Amino acid sequence: MKKLLFVLVALMMLPVTAQEFKEGVHYEVIAEEGTAKPEIKEFFSFYCIHCYRFEPIAAAMKNAYPKAFEKSHIVSHPTLELMARGFAAAKLFKKEEPISQAFYERIHAQKQQINTEEDLKAIFHVNGVSADKFEKAMKHPLVEKQLNDMDRDMRAYNINATPTFIVNGKYRLKTEGFRDSEDFMADFVKAAGYLMEM
Repeated sequence: MKKLLFVLVALMMLPVTAQEFKEGVHYEVIAEEGTAKPEIKEFFSFYCIHCYRFEPIAAAMKNAYPKAFEKSHIVSHPTLELMARGFAAAKLFKKEEPISQAFYERIHAQKQQINTEEDLKAIFHVNGVSADKFEKAMKHPLVEKQLNDMDRDMRAYNINATPTFIVNGKYRLKTEGFRDSEDFMADFVKAAGYLMEM
């Protein structure tokens, strides 16, 4: 009896979940076929104030879907490419979060530009990475590969604004569709999970 009741409750919940997020309102379809594996990509820029403000949401997304969530820095300008290279290098040292926070703080809180590798090197140094290791990392083949992947994905998904969240290479979450949400973060994260399973 309990099992039957559970099944009935689950079936009753399905239509509500399906109606909760609507195409054209909460998301748009950008491709006919999705990726082979579930994935959520956040396209961002350290220079984007909205991305800076979205960091708690990105962190919640990563916490909810650790195997699927990935950040991809845009590379459409030499300064942005430098930041993307720094981001990829930080991942090599498993210092992605503290160094990312330092980048954001310098640009948005301290109102200072990051224009050169020397600027990056100083931030890495404060985070325990020597100048020698930093210089090697910036030229590392894995960093080059990540940079190429970021550029490829940015072009493939025609990214022209940040932050942009792409789910399974098929859906783009529409942040404006969640304006009336009572809990923007929870609903936005939930929508990504819903789209991953569609």
